[in-house]
Amino acid sequence: MSQATAFSDADILRRDRRVTSLIGVSHGASHFYQLALPPLFYLINQSEGISFALLGALTAAFYVTSAVCQPLSGFLVDKFGARRILLMGLGLLAGCTTLMGVLPYYPVLFVLSVLAGVGNSVFHPCDYSIMNATISEQRIARAFSYHMFGGYVGYVSAPVAMTAIGTSVGWQPAIVIAGAVGLVLFAILWSGSRDFRDSTHERAESGAAEESFGDSIRTLTSPPVLLCWSFFFFVAMGQMGLMTFVPTLMKEIYAFELEAAAAFVSVMIGAIMIGVLLGGYLADKLRKPDVIVTVGYCIATLMVTSIWYFELVSWQLFGIFAVIGFMYGVVFPSRELLVRAATPKGASGKVFGFVYSGMDFGAAVTPVLFGWFVDTGVSRYAFLCVAILWVLSIVIMLLTNSATKRRQYLAAG
Repeated sequence: MSQATAFSDADILRRDRRVTSLIGVSHGASHFYQLALPPLFYLINQSEGISFALLGALTAAFYVTSAVCQPLSGFLVDKFGARRILLMGLGLLAGCTTLMGVLPYYPVLFVLSVLAGVGNSVFHPCDYSIMNATISEQRIARAFSYHMFGGYVGYVSAPVAMTAIGTSVGWQPAIVIAGAVGLVLFAILWSGSRDFRDSTHERAESGAAEESFGDSIRTLTSPPVLLCWSFFFFVAMGQMGLMTFVPTLMKEIYAFELEAAAAFVSVMIGAIMIGVLLGGYLADKLRKPDVIVTVGYCIATLMVTSIWYFELVSWQLFGIFAVIGFMYGVVFPSRELLVRAATPKGASGKVFGFVYSGMDFGAAVTPVLFGWFVDTGVSRYAFLCVAILWVLSIVIMLLTNSATKRRQYLAAG
């Protein structure tokens, strides 16, 4: 290999690492801000006298707005470019969070929550459009894994950091500090993202014209993309059911104290973070995303089914939740490769925005369904429900892979 080629390869490697790091940090910021306000609810209630129901409505407004706006953000990414949309989204999210501490009046807080949800809606379409167009093919799955790892770092750090700062200096300074950190991240992202590429670059290089609105709708309603949406919908139902209801379910079924039952979620999230890093390397090396997803979800499904069927002791339950989390993490990068394969060139923004809205809607359905299991005294069957949802996900994933290959075959002539 010549020195020039070696230097070129080194440049590409540095670019991949830089872009992956920046995207991982931005995704971590998105997930951090999703959980920045809820840990402060008690302090806000004591200080401002706002009821917990009204405070919960702020979070609901954030998530509903984010879910509804995410497909629209994908269209904007494919039209105007991901870098500027990502910067606008991060700036809006951080700015609204900062203003919550400055203007602590409920109507203002509600409007700011809605606007913050708009800002949050851009991250998935922007991040995946940038990674798909910028990262080298041999490292793309690892980029997906670091992206997801960054998101979970945000999830894990937000409750701890916001609670600690809030109890020390008050909820208003805490939320202002959180917003200010986001503005610093905005400056870092703005200065370090000059070499971001996205779906607009892919379209320009292929010489393809910008899709009309009708063509875009046909892309989103094509069988592979609709199946991807369905896959994320059912996967999210099972995932969020476990994330949000495991403490309650463990208390109802095994009479654990809530603090002890919550430890199962911590173990599961920790295992997901380890699994997602390994999954990126595995996906890049094997290039068999359908096999990895099938095996991973099958093992996770067996583990969930065992909680439903068997009477287990604490150490067995901890081991099972660790395996569930680990396998769930391992499949993350491979499932993104399946969506990538189903995405036409130049349409990654709108496709990933649309597909990930399926995850938001699936997460929105879950609390009602799992609450019903608890209310009717059949809490154990919630785990059987998760198993059924993940079996459906496996079937849909295999159908997605088949539909994608069929479309590629027909396109090849």
